[in-house]
Amino acid sequence: MRQKHSLLYLIAHSDEMHNDDDYVSDELIFAKAKFEELFGSTQNIQAAVTPASLILLGDHTHYNEGILISVALNRFTVIIIRKRNDNQIIIADLNSGVKINLDGNGTDTSYNTVFKYVVSITKLFQSEKIINKGFECVVSYNIPDCIGLGFSSSLQVCMASALKKVFNTNIDGKALLALVRKNDLAVTGKISNLAHLYTTKFKKENRLFFIDLRTLEYKTILPKDNNFELIILDTGEKIINPQATCNERIEECEIGVKGLRLYIWGIKNLRDVQSDFLLKHYHMLPRRIFNRVLYNVGERARAENAIKHLKKNSLHEFGKCLTESHRSLSNEYELSCFKCDFIVEKSMDHKGVYGSKMISCTPKRGIFNLVNKSDSDNYIDYIKHQYKEKFNEDLTVYSFRISKGIKEISSKEIESILK
Repeated sequence: MRQKHSLLYLIAHSDEMHNDDDYVSDELIFAKAKFEELFGSTQNIQAAVTPASLILLGDHTHYNEGILISVALNRFTVIIIRKRNDNQIIIADLNSGVKINLDGNGTDTSYNTVFKYVVSITKLFQSEKIINKGFECVVSYNIPDCIGLGFSSSLQVCMASALKKVFNTNIDGKALLALVRKNDLAVTGKISNLAHLYTTKFKKENRLFFIDLRTLEYKTILPKDNNFELIILDTGEKIINPQATCNERIEECEIGVKGLRLYIWGIKNLRDVQSDFLLKHYHMLPRRIFNRVLYNVGERARAENAIKHLKKNSLHEFGKCLTESHRSLSNEYELSCFKCDFIVEKSMDHKGVYGSKMISCTPKRGIFNLVNKSDSDNYIDYIKHQYKEKFNEDLTVYSFRISKGIKEISSKEIESILK
């Protein structure tokens, strides 16, 4: 999606771990340089920084008011922005750009993925009368494609926060997310996951994020044992139309809810279905629909159990929930593939791995692994060798740690970070 422009970019995307400031300052350097190239001066600029998010447990229960556990990762979207005195809007990334006006006229409507989201957010904010002048901005990011919805959520929250900042809009965090959610539903569709947006906005450093999508209550969880890394393996294999597959699962779950209402009075969605009842009445639904429901109901239970394991400081038991979730996504939900299943099973043969699971709703096949820090290098060498030996292909490996949520940055702060 973006070109690698410099040695600094390559360093920022190596397997070695950087801290948050390293990754943020790298993208600020790129964005600031591009801003100066396009617009000359960088006086009075503002910036917003948002992390990528990753759903650990509860994915695909979000359209049944599920319970989800997520993290913010130390990879970021950075937007540098400045208000103009006219009605022209110029949005650029490091490779190209688009121009539109407040009257709706523009130079290009065939937007790439990044521009599709940020232009849509811009038009929504214009319709809400938040924007009353033009602006110019540059978008930069170091988030891998395999993160999927965790990237698009970061991008949208970053753009919304940048617009809020530069236009000095008095809107609180939840109201801002409501607008982003409206935009995400319009662009992404039913697979839009509110948990990603909340994680990006409200996450605290070194903590896992928990949200109940029925009540919208959320909290952060500080693991007592934080001696772990998230190792993400990108196979590079593209998924053909992942939105269509996910939408199909949503429709199958809706069919399941309609069928179950014949037996369970007053249920709103699969959040109201218990595993023991479902297993005793497996004959109520066609096998395929039953499997989709079984995953959804089981995943909610796994998320609930995983929270208990975290409170007991049991990373091993928490990791088991991750691996069980993958196997259910593979067997009941049929979203995995042979390569992903191979990686998970081989990963669980390594002593340093607590849990292994596919990443859902992404354009590329990827697996995340919860790995003991002291074993991470050995694990990476091991799994790359196993994968190469089996498929004669190379894995791209990313090492992540848990980050904090959004940050808005002034012009003076930008200069301070870049010193």
